[in-house]
Amino acid sequence: MQEQASESRRGQAWSEAEDARLVGGVREGVTLRALAERHGRTEGAIRARLDRMVVEPAVDEPLAWLRARLTVDPAYPWHSVLDERRLREQRERQARDRDASAPAPAGPPSAAEAAEVLADWEQATGHVLRPERREAFLARSVVLSLAAVTSDVRRAAARRLWQAGARLLLDDWLLECVCPGAVGVTADWDRIAERDADVLLVLRELLAAAVGEIVRERDRDVLSRRLGLHDQPAHTLEKAGEALGISRERVRQLQTRAIRSMARTVGPAARKIRAVLAELSCVDHVPPDSGPPAAERLLDLADALLPSVAPRQAVPLLARLAGADKVRADNLGAEAATVRMLRHEAARREAARQGRVDRAARRWNALSTDVNWFGRAEPAPAREELEGLREKGGHGDFGMWHCPKLGREVAYESDTELRVIQLLSFAPQVAYYQEQPLAISYRFAGRQRTYYPDLLVATVDGRCVLIEVKPVYEMAMAVNIAKYRAVRALCRDRGWGLIATDGNRTLSLLENRPVDPRVDSALTAALEAHGELTWPGVRVALGDLEVDSLTMSALILKRGWSWSTRPYRLQARDPASGAAG
Repeated sequence: MQEQASESRRGQAWSEAEDARLVGGVREGVTLRALAERHGRTEGAIRARLDRMVVEPAVDEPLAWLRARLTVDPAYPWHSVLDERRLREQRERQARDRDASAPAPAGPPSAAEAAEVLADWEQATGHVLRPERREAFLARSVVLSLAAVTSDVRRAAARRLWQAGARLLLDDWLLECVCPGAVGVTADWDRIAERDADVLLVLRELLAAAVGEIVRERDRDVLSRRLGLHDQPAHTLEKAGEALGISRERVRQLQTRAIRSMARTVGPAARKIRAVLAELSCVDHVPPDSGPPAAERLLDLADALLPSVAPRQAVPLLARLAGADKVRADNLGAEAATVRMLRHEAARREAARQGRVDRAARRWNALSTDVNWFGRAEPAPAREELEGLREKGGHGDFGMWHCPKLGREVAYESDTELRVIQLLSFAPQVAYYQEQPLAISYRFAGRQRTYYPDLLVATVDGRCVLIEVKPVYEMAMAVNIAKYRAVRALCRDRGWGLIATDGNRTLSLLENRPVDPRVDSALTAALEAHGELTWPGVRVALGDLEVDSLTMSALILKRGWSWSTRPYRLQARDPASGAAG
């Protein structure tokens, strides 16, 4: 256990200069204990590091083996052995978690593959390096990582970066291969506050990619379940433990270790998400221009990046990634809980103003024009017949808000859903409503599942409307399309209206949004050729064409494709036939 802890601590601490000093000590004949004292580490940590420099497997005494090898061959390339081992581990992770359609080669990249990276760089930039510069270029460890990326993804990323800023830094190049668009993401708080769909898509994919860089598979699985990645709802400790056959406390331990790993790993996605979160959250500096404090920023980031995760879990996680220690992260989580309470109090005070009612009336009138009606409109069930079917203690326990119209606490699952609930509470056209009033069976990804529509609304003119609350850029996701079809069939049978909205925009925005025919043709051809595209694959298929998130969602609805995120997958086939509208 002590050696494992040292290995985990050393993951980021060993620098090239320290490795060189360690090898120098081996050449000098320094003992293992003396090496440990010289470097301020345990003997187990030194032995483990030396073992990574040994080219032969299962060596009992790596210090003795390396000293003998350096005596016979002073030019023994121990640094290349380190790079190859790191690359092999990275490629194994990539084969499991990302880009399953592009399997990694069996061994480390050859000299020819590394030279191909140099050729791609020269082709993209139009510069030809001198022989001595070429040697320095090929000696960079990041070149080995770039050589592991498929050539079409690598070249498309190089073109995008060069066209964007007339420079092609190797670290940026690798990051663009892992998560297209991440290099250009800046700490612009206004775009987060406005819920910019393009920025949020990249940040969500970047966070998912950072989770994928966690070395231990069990840790990745636990954190993915807790964060709701891979088209699954965010799991509680209990549900994750049941799924994995371990205790609730063991899940918590694995989650803590996974977060600690994400906060230290040197993977390109993890480094970028940490840097962006540190700037956006201001956990270690004063916000510029008298902006919101760190706790408020983290609360808004949690709602934007991890909407299905309760803030009490999401805020400390993001704070840790932003550079806060555990105590500071827990304190920020407590502050964020206070901020949420104060916001709710402010909303209650605002509810007393007639202006709130007027705005809600105008907003409902605008939304009601996009309600889909199926045949003759039928009335809603009586208020006393309705009850929420939300499972207490499950992932749906996000928050409670007091509704003055209903005279009770109303449960909600996200801040987006809370905004719609508040709209219904003050719109005079709404007589009453009920959250999650029905259980509907639907099929998705080969399994039969149960879905609870978000809201049932009874209007004062005697009609019934079901509301599905989703951010507009998530409405085209495959799992949400499957749910929408199931609830649409129920509304058709019962004569109810149906609308999907985020409180301001509706599904019709996507259904009526124009799409560039060139984008349509490029992605259709790529899907016909490959059947499935990852986010890097989409960027390769588009080439120099630009498309925003809403237009991409509109095209997915138009073509009936299947789309999921975290990780990003676009497929030509749809798990269920037909379109969302």
